[in-house]
Amino acid sequence: MLHFNGNWDSYGRFRDFKIDGIVLDEDASYSMLISTIAEQLMIYTSEKIVEIKYIVNENCHPMEMRNNMGVSVYMETKKENKNLGSYLLLISVRDFNMELAITNENTSAGSADSSGTIQLLDMSVSPVIEEYQSEIITKGTQSVIEERQVYQDKQTIATAMRYYSVMHKFQFRVKRSSHRSYWLICDVENCNWHFKATSINDSAMFKIRSFNRQHTCSLMDDTFIQRKRTAIVVGSMVMPKYCDPKTIYTPKDIQTDMLSQHGVNLSYMQAWRAKEKALQLLRGHPADSYNKLPKYFYILEKTYPGSVIKLKKTIDECFLYAFVAFCTSISGWEYCRPVVVVDGHS
Repeated sequence: MLHFNGNWDSYGRFRDFKIDGIVLDEDASYSMLISTIAEQLMIYTSEKIVEIKYIVNENCHPMEMRNNMGVSVYMETKKENKNLGSYLLLISVRDFNMELAITNENTSAGSADSSGTIQLLDMSVSPVIEEYQSEIITKGTQSVIEERQVYQDKQTIATAMRYYSVMHKFQFRVKRSSHRSYWLICDVENCNWHFKATSINDSAMFKIRSFNRQHTCSLMDDTFIQRKRTAIVVGSMVMPKYCDPKTIYTPKDIQTDMLSQHGVNLSYMQAWRAKEKALQLLRGHPADSYNKLPKYFYILEKTYPGSVIKLKKTIDECFLYAFVAFCTSISGWEYCRPVVVVDGHS
């Protein structure tokens, strides 16, 4: 359960809040939790910072979740008491563009604007807060990569670097990757090209700390240039072409456009994989949709009691078929008139 749009009083209690709820997997990460909350409460994470706290004991200060470890601790705590009203998540929101300073005192973050966004709350600012001077980058098709740029999360910055490598016709490999750091080096040994980015104060955001774009290796080898082309990069570039289901955009068209617009020569199989990846990014993976059925059916049963809802799976837990009959349809069946249809053809 989520408590949001509230205020912290002088006794450390969250008051005058609104209530909502989310469903989260037990192995969810911190970034997944933030994304789920933002989607449910319609918070734009490119503009707002979401802070999550919960109260373990009334005699203790609220605990704050800052990273994956914090989420794991919460999940283990929640297992001890699965009551829906226990360990409620207390959601506070503040603006990226606020002028933040290093302080140990409480600062007032303001109130809701006229557009109806969630009001900013009185909160205690961490003594290790970095000022955000840069524009937060939310798209992975960033054409210019520079030091001190700030990206909304690690996935965005990783996509941006894959896009960058395609446009500049070279390959890199990951030297170190974690929820706090992302370190890349050139795929050629002893090349000086490197890229380093780290998270900002254990948040989901990543900032480029060091970037040497000069290669000391040769990028003239055609075999090297075409090796291991990343389908997700090209797929994300051509994804807008498939927004309209009526549009016909073939792998051959992808080959032609990538060569004429970006100078990248793809094989037909590489273009086909890019098309499949674009469709997956746009529509999601079919397996993910089937995985949501049990949760959806559970909500239907609670919302429409008396309905008949059956989900049939195979022995190895694969989807077989589903049957849904709403209670209103069942109760109205007895009032249906019998109709006889006669086919005039012999």
